[in-house]
Amino acid sequence: MDSSTSIIVIAQALGLISWVLLLYSYTMKDIDDLLFIQIFVAIYDVASYLLLGADAGMLICLVELIKSILYYKTDKDKQIFKFGIICYILIGFLTVDHWYACLPVLGSLIDSYGTARDSKSANIASIVSNILWIIYDLIILSYIGAINDFIVILCNVGVLLFGYSRLLRINKFRITKCNYLNKKTINQIYELDLKNYGSDNLWNKDYQMDIFKKNSDSIFLIKYKNDLVGYINYLNITKEEYDKIKLSKRIPDSINIDSVIEFKKNKKSYILIESINIDKQYENDKAVELIDRKIKSFIKMKKNRKIYIHGILGIALTDFEKNVYEHMRLNKIDKKDKDLSLYELDLENT
Repeated sequence: MDSSTSIIVIAQALGLISWVLLLYSYTMKDIDDLLFIQIFVAIYDVASYLLLGADAGMLICLVELIKSILYYKTDKDKQIFKFGIICYILIGFLTVDHWYACLPVLGSLIDSYGTARDSKSANIASIVSNILWIIYDLIILSYIGAINDFIVILCNVGVLLFGYSRLLRINKFRITKCNYLNKKTINQIYELDLKNYGSDNLWNKDYQMDIFKKNSDSIFLIKYKNDLVGYINYLNITKEEYDKIKLSKRIPDSINIDSVIEFKKNKKSYILIESINIDKQYENDKAVELIDRKIKSFIKMKKNRKIYIHGILGIALTDFEKNVYEHMRLNKIDKKDKDLSLYELDLENT
C-alpha cells in the first residue's frame, strides 16, 4: 500500500469515527451533552478533510468546530449563526480554484437558511444541502462522508413523511448554562419574574448580578429555539447557610451574599435553587421532565468532576416550581410562610 492510499484509508477511518460520534450525539437528551460530543465530531471531520486535501470541506468543518465550541460555551446563538454565514461566504471566495469547492459552501448556506426558518424548511434545506455534500464527498474521495450525508437525507425525508425521527430527535426546547450575564438577560429574567411572581417577589437586579459574579455557574437559561423563555437560578452555599435556611421557621427574603461560594473539588457542596421560572405558555409536563433531567444531569456532571453535592433545597412560589420539585421526589419542609414552600433533596443520606 503506497502512501497516498494509506492517507485515503486513514481519512476514511477518521470519517467513520466522526459518523459514529454524530449518531451517538443524537441520542443525548441534554443539548449541552450533544454539543460537547459534536465538538469531537467536527475535530475528526477537520482531520479527515485535511488528509484528503479538501480545502473547502476542511474550512467549513473548522467553522463548525468553532461554532460548536461557542454554542457550548456561550448563549449568543444569533451572533454565532451570523458568524457562520460570514465564514461560509469567505470560504467560498478562498476556495474558488476548484468548481466543486462551491458545493459544500452553497450547501452550508442553504442549510443555515433553512435552520433560521420553520422545521419543514429546515428539513428540506438539509436534504438539498446534503445532496450537494454527497457530490462533493464523492469527488474528493470521502466515501464515509458521502454515506453519512445519504443517511441524514433519509432521516430528513422520514421527518417530512412521518413527522418525527428517532435519530434526529433534539428538541427546539432546551436548557443551556448562562456563561455570560448581561443587562439584556437580566432584564428578560426580571420581566419573567414580574409576570409570574408579581412585584412583591422580585429579586433585585443588582443582587442577581452580584450573585453571578460570586458564582458564575449559577444560572441555566431555558430557551425555545433562540428565545429566552425561562431560567433556573441556583446557588452553591455554605453548609451553615444551608442548615440555617432548612431549620429556620421562615424562608429568608434574600441570601447572604457572603455565604455564596464557588464549587471546589473533593468538597461537599450544598445547593439552593432560588427560582425555576418559565413563561406560562411553556408550563407543562414536558418542561417539568426536561428541567428534572437537567438538574439530575448537573448533579452527575459535578460528581464526575469530583464535586459532591450533598443536599439541594428548592424554594417554590408557583405551582410549576412545586410540580418540578415533587416530580424530582424532593421532600417538602413545613414552614410558616403561606406563599412560599421549601423542598429538600437530601443526597447525603440517599
